[in-house]
Amino acid sequence: MRWLVLLLVVLGCRDTPAPTPPPTRHRLVSLSPSATEVVAALGATPLLVGVDDYSKFPPEVAKLPKVGSFLTPNLEVIVALKPTLVIVDDVHKPAAGALRDAGLQTIECPIHSLPDVKQALANVGAKIGKTDEAKRVAEQIERALDAAAAQRPAKRPRVLAILDREAGGLGNLVAAGPGSWLDELLAVAGGENVLAASGVRYPKLSLEEVLRTKPEIILDASYAARASTKEWTAIDVPAVADGRVIVLGDEYLIAPSPRVQEALDTITKAIASPVK
Repeated sequence: MRWLVLLLVVLGCRDTPAPTPPPTRHRLVSLSPSATEVVAALGATPLLVGVDDYSKFPPEVAKLPKVGSFLTPNLEVIVALKPTLVIVDDVHKPAAGALRDAGLQTIECPIHSLPDVKQALANVGAKIGKTDEAKRVAEQIERALDAAAAQRPAKRPRVLAILDREAGGLGNLVAAGPGSWLDELLAVAGGENVLAASGVRYPKLSLEEVLRTKPEIILDASYAARASTKEWTAIDVPAVADGRVIVLGDEYLIAPSPRVQEALDTITKAIASPVK
């Protein structure tokens, strides 16, 4: 009997493994629409506790606290939300430094191009335990790119893609130049960007420059285009003569997004539009 008591004492003195701590419940704040879409693509929308003023997708983010515009995030509001991770862009370096000084963790995800989207998926996914989801989305993007490339038209139409212009006119034109999001989509879908040689990612254009490029298709993604495209009838270029001025109103065409399949479908349809 005595040996049994000693055995129980010995067993009672053994180290027992510490309980596994519960996984961190992340609280995410996104400072750009592109970063918000990356979080959504990872299936992590419920982890968002705040987004920038311009994030609109997915629709659930409309109910979240707004933390300022892309260029002027509100640090006080962000800190009050007590996030475990703030997703910043490369333009947010001063704000990111201030957030770190306040004890918050940030992750910098510059999202200006297709490679940036895939890198952001991988980086954010690794931070919040969504690595498998990031790989799955990246594979979906690659399949979408391959499918669109396989359907490129034999003749590449000359395309001018407009991102911004004044309301009711053609002043203050800003277009998609080489290395921009729309330029990348056009290249995959089979369009020829008339500004490919401009050397500027987002060139400002005069009407004289538009006339000189002679676009066969004009893709107008400006907010002004949602009200009217009649302003384009004032200039003599093939796109206007042939009735191929097309409004692009989808947010995933304005800023880089994991919704590559939808973006390519829209661009492919637009550049295949028949002459009216």
